[in-house]
Amino acid sequence: MSRSFFIWAAILGLVADRVPKLVVHGLFTCGAIGDGRELRLLGDVVKVTYAKNPHGLFSVDYGPPFIYFVLSLSAAALVAWFGLRARDWRSATAFGLILSGALGNVIDRIGLNYVIDFLLLDLPGTASVLSDRASDIPMAVFNLADVFVFAGAALLLGREVAGRVSRPRAPRRAPGPAALPEPSNPGTPGLY
Repeated sequence: MSRSFFIWAAILGLVADRVPKLVVHGLFTCGAIGDGRELRLLGDVVKVTYAKNPHGLFSVDYGPPFIYFVLSLSAAALVAWFGLRARDWRSATAFGLILSGALGNVIDRIGLNYVIDFLLLDLPGTASVLSDRASDIPMAVFNLADVFVFAGAALLLGREVAGRVSRPRAPRRAPGPAALPEPSNPGTPGLY
């Protein structure tokens, strides 16, 4: 039963990641967004933009381009292995979300050689990585695949923490007396 939660979470997460990326990529190629232009999604806080991320997490350069592809596929294979063996629906769903995020970014790398990032949090007093606004903390541009990976990892971590809190600890036993060694010659009483 948990296997179906894993599969459905992976499929729905992948579709939810791909559709907005395709729409935003279409808006970029037709010139509606790009060159630092942003479209408001939720007021002035959440905006849609277009950013090419040829690197890894948080746009950090880890090495040659193929390494991002290999790392993503390796992580996806490992997550699939755990997800298919999950014993409960919560863990299976979390692994499915993580897999959908990993595969969503792998698909971008295969087709474009970069990952499409399009969501921008523009919190007051911060700056995006696309502009020159004064800031203490630059905010990154991300995509739904990143959200799904983060959400899945948070679900797994939360489940683990909640499980540790709810499980009663076994009482500690006082160490018992040390066992006496067996007699070396069972026929001689009292000699060891």
